[in-house]
Amino acid sequence: MDTLDRVSIWAMVLLIIAATALMSYHGSEARGGREFVPKVVEPSELEVKLKEARKFLEAGNLGKAEAMALALKARYPYEGGPFMLMGDIHWRRQEPLEAVYEYRKAVDLNPDYLDKKTPLFQGRKLKMVVQEAEARVRVQLRQSPQDKGLKEALKVIYYLRRRIAGGCG
Repeated sequence: MDTLDRVSIWAMVLLIIAATALMSYHGSEARGGREFVPKVVEPSELEVKLKEARKFLEAGNLGKAEAMALALKARYPYEGGPFMLMGDIHWRRQEPLEAVYEYRKAVDLNPDYLDKKTPLFQGRKLKMVVQEAEARVRVQLRQSPQDKGLKEALKVIYYLRRRIAGGCG
């Protein structure tokens, strides 16, 4: 062993001692410090307004719920919540085709509505609405098979079916 080897070994020993001393000093500091206090997250204005509009919808006051949903759609055009609410209003009014269009916009803006692992999951409801809309469109297509609007509606329904199944996106 030459001089360079001895110097290297002593340097390593000193570094290990210094690192151990620093860890023990800062480790006791972290344990005895402040207690963990969870941060309270306040809901955003959009969430509060959506909850209020949902209360109107559940109470059967579709006019107020629709007015609030339209205002929210205008104010937050890139959020899926107002579109989902508007789809629920159309569904309550027994207008499944209009509901499908609104749900499509909501799902495009926020795909979490179709993710089972999130609290926003709406997949079962959307599947039911899509089935109802498809049945109505098919009946109308038998009556007027050349209607381009109905064919476009069928494309939207197929798109949503694929999204619900998880094959598109």
